Amino acid sequence: MLFTGVFATEFQVGGTKGALKFLTWNLLAGSIGFLFFLLLGLPPFAQSIPFQPISELHPAYVLYAIVLGVIGALLAVFTGLSMQGIGRLVERVFKDYVILPLLAAGAVVALVGYFVPELLFSGEDQIHAIIADPVAFGAAMLLAMAVMKILLLALSFRSGFIGGPIFPILFSSTMIGLAINQVFPEVPVSICVLCIEASTLALALRAPLTAILLVAVVGTADSITVLLITISSVTAMILAAEIQRRRATKG
Repeated sequence: MLFTGVFATEFQVGGTKGALKFLTWNLLAGSIGFLFFLLLGLPPFAQSIPFQPISELHPAYVLYAIVLGVIGALLAVFTGLSMQGIGRLVERVFKDYVILPLLAAGAVVALVGYFVPELLFSGEDQIHAIIADPVAFGAAMLLAMAVMKILLLALSFRSGFIGGPIFPILFSSTMIGLAINQVFPEVPVSICVLCIEASTLALALRAPLTAILLVAVVGTADSITVLLITISSVTAMILAAEIQRRRATKG
């Protein structure tokens, strides 16, 4: 409910004069939608990816959050580039066809899903089995699934399939976080996963408050973890702003 209100407000008006008015009505709309959600008996996604709380803040954790924020920013950039690149490829190959790109994309997704079923659908359900035993996949496979999930997301979107990017991006972010934790086990897995999730979503959605709130709710983040995912999100946004500034200067 709160996530819906904040995201809709950030997406529509940002910091403009009517933001408070939009937030009020968006919160009301989210409340009504959530009531129907509960009446239908559908499970909420809150606390769907719980992690152990961080009991003590170490100075190194702040550094980890900054580095993970950079990694999350790179994943968001890769997502945007994949959307653009595959979009141009689909337009060039299929031109004015409508049904043909849908069939081709469906065939590719089905083929990849046959060999790697964890990549099917949004990843909202598949992610739990991977988190339960990430060692069974290995760091290299986790990274490969993160890349393939983004590419399949871009292919689906640019071919005409309808859906949302949030859970596929959460899936890829989680895979990268789990892989990093395997390579650097001294970094708590909750920091690895949640910081990358928050920073990637903050930049990909252009809605940092929404990203922080969503990741905190889904990952059952404690106060220290919320601080760290905020730092990682801010890192990603600052990095993106600096890149845009340099591009504008060169242009």
